[in-house]
Amino acid sequence: MGDQVQEIKEKLNIVDVISGYIRLQKAGINHKGLCPFHNEKTPSFMVSPSRQNWHCFGCAEGGDIFTFVQKIEGVEFPEALKILAEKAGVALKYSDPKLRTEKDRIYEICEKATQFFTASLNSAGVILDYIHKRGAREETISEWRLGYAPDSWSSLLSFLIKQGYRETEMEKAGLILRGDRYHDRFRNRLMFPIFDSNGRVVAFSGRIMGDIVPSKTERTDSGKYVNSPETILYNKSKILYGLDKAKTEIRKADGVVLVEGQMDVILPWQDGIKNIVATSGTALTEDHLSILKRLTNNLILAFDVDDAGFRATKRGVDLANEMGFGVSILDISSGKDPADFVKERPGEFAKLVSESQPIMAYYFSRAFGKFSTEKIEGKKFIALTLLSEIKRLPSAVERSGWLRELSLRLGISEGDLKEEMERVEIEKINENVGNRASNISLVPAKTRKEILSERLLALLLKKPEFIAEAVKVAAILPKEDFEILSALAANQSEFSATRAALSADLRPRLDFLYLAGDYEMEKADASFNIGEEVTLLIKEIERERHKESLQKIGQQIKKCEFEEGLDLNQLTEEFQNISNKLYKLDENKK
Repeated sequence: MGDQVQEIKEKLNIVDVISGYIRLQKAGINHKGLCPFHNEKTPSFMVSPSRQNWHCFGCAEGGDIFTFVQKIEGVEFPEALKILAEKAGVALKYSDPKLRTEKDRIYEICEKATQFFTASLNSAGVILDYIHKRGAREETISEWRLGYAPDSWSSLLSFLIKQGYRETEMEKAGLILRGDRYHDRFRNRLMFPIFDSNGRVVAFSGRIMGDIVPSKTERTDSGKYVNSPETILYNKSKILYGLDKAKTEIRKADGVVLVEGQMDVILPWQDGIKNIVATSGTALTEDHLSILKRLTNNLILAFDVDDAGFRATKRGVDLANEMGFGVSILDISSGKDPADFVKERPGEFAKLVSESQPIMAYYFSRAFGKFSTEKIEGKKFIALTLLSEIKRLPSAVERSGWLRELSLRLGISEGDLKEEMERVEIEKINENVGNRASNISLVPAKTRKEILSERLLALLLKKPEFIAEAVKVAAILPKEDFEILSALAANQSEFSATRAALSADLRPRLDFLYLAGDYEMEKADASFNIGEEVTLLIKEIERERHKESLQKIGQQIKKCEFEEGLDLNQLTEEFQNISNKLYKLDENKK
């Protein structure tokens, strides 16, 4: 397995892997971005293509491609190995068949079911005709792997049994139900496979076809759409339909178009809008937004915005605002959904997207359209409606700008509106949103000497000519850093030779220090002088050593009151000698 791990690392570039999840920008020889593991406004997440490692200098997380995928996907190493093996085109070989987990079996079953539904669609001409009439081209049908569940109680069940899968496994995959006997969950339905962010099928959504093909097995009053239940692979609050195809385009466009249905993704995608996704059988959730936040700060909502439809999406909009998204509304004035709009007016959807209006502009249009400003009651309702939305905005600049706009349009002073806004109470959407970072300690506690030592070594890796000067404090550095500095000195600062000389457990530390040096230089201004900084750090480390010694001697002096055998005069003399050394260091510092 170790050979395969190395093979995967050699075939994949860490920048490409991480760019599949978050936006990165060039920073010298490295790349940087906003950390996906804690809330931050200034990028402290660094990726080194030369070292093939990453580190966040805000929350202290770091590692290689495997640790990144484990953390961001919320999986253990074996699952991260499978994800990266697929990306690298490496076929994993298991010495023990038992290592193939239950998840592996469910993934296989979902993939086999997709193949079955696809084959069934190809032999169901009337269903294909329906999809074509909706506006989907053949290549689009193939790309999104659309299929058809036959009008049968057990066609998929029988197929999967022949493939060697058990009924209990199919049930766990959400594909069959248990009644008097097991039977297919999806019958006489147009099938949309639902993919995870890596393009693997994890669930299905099925549209009833009874209006096209009268059904013998599916009741006419059953839901228009039936979705897979939640399984070990599928959590509808965390899956966004189309994200596997859209994530690169979302980063490029720095924006995402969010719709409600599968066809509302597929047809605009076919029409050239590639940065588009849909929620999957649920309202917009905090988990959805957290996933999108890694890729962009801008949401364009193409949801149903009539009174009933808007109420259903309002919570998601408020969550997005509180999480710092710029939210816009796409206005399809004809009242049609995106799929129908694209079918009737191909090529025009992109213009709609470019003309989407900020959510606050939409709120203003909505409020002023409902109430008249001719009467005081109308002004009051408009003010109360909009002040609660303005108050929710996280940016003081935005609040001030929209308050001024409201003042101008109502003819009421900003001062009066501001006073009224302070009295307005807004519903708290989620106490954790926006405050998550304040509830955790981002950087593990380190002693001052450990921090100084870490910074010293990071800078020495940038300017190795100062290593000889730093060696005089090597013995008082933390054990790991002592070994690294000793190896650097012994190998005349040659990085690869130093790395080879270190034990395997110290090499990640060296890689981290190298990236930390890049991070320090990235932050530094033109006046920064490494030589002066190294000299200062060496003195500060000596000061910390003396302070530690003074603390220990002070404790021993206190013990003299209670314990015999301790030489108070000798301890006092040592205390004074160290104090003098500390005084000289402080004098030199002035």
